[in-house]
Amino acid sequence: MKIQHLHNQEINRLRYDNALKRSFNANIFAYSWYMDQTCDEWELLIEGDYETVCPIPLIRKMGIAKVSQPRMTPFLGVFSSNHLPAEKVEAILHSIPYANISLTLNHLNRLTKYNRKRTVKVPVLDLITPYKKIKERYSEEANAALSKNDGSFVMRSIRSDEYMFFRRRQKKKGATEEMQLTRIMNYAIRYKSAGIYATYSSRNELIAAVFLIKSNNRLFLFDCTENQEGRRSHGVFKAINQLIESNCESNLTLEVPFACEALTSLIMFDQHQCLRYKKGFL
Repeated sequence: MKIQHLHNQEINRLRYDNALKRSFNANIFAYSWYMDQTCDEWELLIEGDYETVCPIPLIRKMGIAKVSQPRMTPFLGVFSSNHLPAEKVEAILHSIPYANISLTLNHLNRLTKYNRKRTVKVPVLDLITPYKKIKERYSEEANAALSKNDGSFVMRSIRSDEYMFFRRRQKKKGATEEMQLTRIMNYAIRYKSAGIYATYSSRNELIAAVFLIKSNNRLFLFDCTENQEGRRSHGVFKAINQLIESNCESNLTLEVPFACEALTSLIMFDQHQCLRYKKGFL
């Protein structure tokens, strides 16, 4: 197995992204445009003719390069269109040419030895079943919220600037995170791989919104926000319920890689187990 290390300027981005499209375990966080938005610097390991790839996110402190999981990237790891036994995953990870590494792998990357305490659990919901069957996973509180006629309704007409304005009023986040989210949102919506579901009150006022990105038959709940009325009305849940109802009986999986208590407390999700790979002192 020949593994090649490429610096950023040496990466053929078209071939890399096409390799991700063909892989059985790719996710939106590994694509070149997303890596560009979230990493100060990144490199790549490839096997063969981009048959298997492993992006390497880098940070530099005092001139020393370290492999570190970007803040807005929940998991990366090794991606391939071929079979990925644990031994192959480990061989590629061991080929990363840096002494200090901290990576969260995707859920289809296995290791022969790992610490169970270091696993990251990602809520997932398969949408292939009928809506009625999915609703059986809803809590009593969730079903009560749907049956309550409070006049709220869900639409997809909200723009990204409206979303970010509404979000800023509810969440006090750093300027860097807001800027990254804005760039990611605008890029994804421009290339028709994302959408925003918004919940409005009976007075036609925005009370909750969710931002999702679609990639490789997976819907990633990327960000969610709601105001006080939205929390009382379960606005985030209602927006996601609309998405589930519209996409049920399809070959899609809804994933919640970032914390969203407003949703995970109301729906019984399955879970993906993502292993953490560490080396050195990072």
